[in-house]
Amino acid sequence: MYKQLIRYHIKQGIWPLASLFLLAVFSYGFGSYTVIDNFDDYLGVKADLIEPVLVSPSFAGFGAILIAVFAILILGKERGSGRSLMLHALPINKKTLYWIKWGIGVVVLLAFPIIGFFVSWLLLQGIGGINPFDHVSGADLFIDFLVYFLFDTAIFSIFLFAGTIAGDVIGQLLLGLFFLFLNYFTFFSVLSVTTIGLKQNEEFLSSVNFLMTVTSPFPLLFETNVRTDLTPAILFNLVLVLVLTICGSILYIRSENERLGRFTVFPKIHPFLIVVFSVYTTILLAAIIGLISSENQFLYWLAVAILAWPAFSSYRRMIGWKR
Repeated sequence: MYKQLIRYHIKQGIWPLASLFLLAVFSYGFGSYTVIDNFDDYLGVKADLIEPVLVSPSFAGFGAILIAVFAILILGKERGSGRSLMLHALPINKKTLYWIKWGIGVVVLLAFPIIGFFVSWLLLQGIGGINPFDHVSGADLFIDFLVYFLFDTAIFSIFLFAGTIAGDVIGQLLLGLFFLFLNYFTFFSVLSVTTIGLKQNEEFLSSVNFLMTVTSPFPLLFETNVRTDLTPAILFNLVLVLVLTICGSILYIRSENERLGRFTVFPKIHPFLIVVFSVYTTILLAAIIGLISSENQFLYWLAVAILAWPAFSSYRRMIGWKR
């Protein structure tokens, strides 16, 4: 039965998995041929040319999008179509179903880069006559591999966690994006209120700069090449993956399946979501208006007052105050 469930989930997300395969071919296969063609003419540090092929940041970056889509297809689409009711009728624990979904995603994120590494190494060594380890450190490659893997796993865990709350594809997509960019939304909201609304100096925000540099998966992808200290970001993302995975397994069990197709399967949290979405939307839209009006403090608060009710009404209609 477990083999059938694995095949079922792979079939549900076959096109993002197929896209991941094509992405791996371009990132590792064609990237290796590019290195071979340009190796003798490259005037920079050889490691800068070889390292991104053996452990590809482009695969990690675009792969994060595809693995998020995979999470949506194996959970949100499943719920939206009602197929989850059939799965939950099987003589198998619902927590096991959740861990099968999570495990498939993690195995995919491990398998493709590992296979891609060996393929690139064989191409460079066998066709190009280039021994990569004459130019790059195995320890650096291993660290980059772990960082990129953690980045993709964090993205996958965020969207899978969002799926345990959402009742369909749209709800999972919106909640996943909100959770993914929550730190940025919070930072720019605090920035707009303090600098435009309260006319405080931007140095006032130094205490919340960690929202941009630590509490996000993105430093793992964009700051690796400059060799900054990623320890805080790595620890944050390890904790994030652990917490979201455990919480997701708990919520998946407790979801109200008769509410499939709704924005969430937990109607009691709808008022909270509506208020939170309305606050962020109002503040950020008002910030745009405040910037256009040369940071006019009066127009900023006027925009907040005018936008508050339309934002609240829109989210209440979309989500539903009581479902």
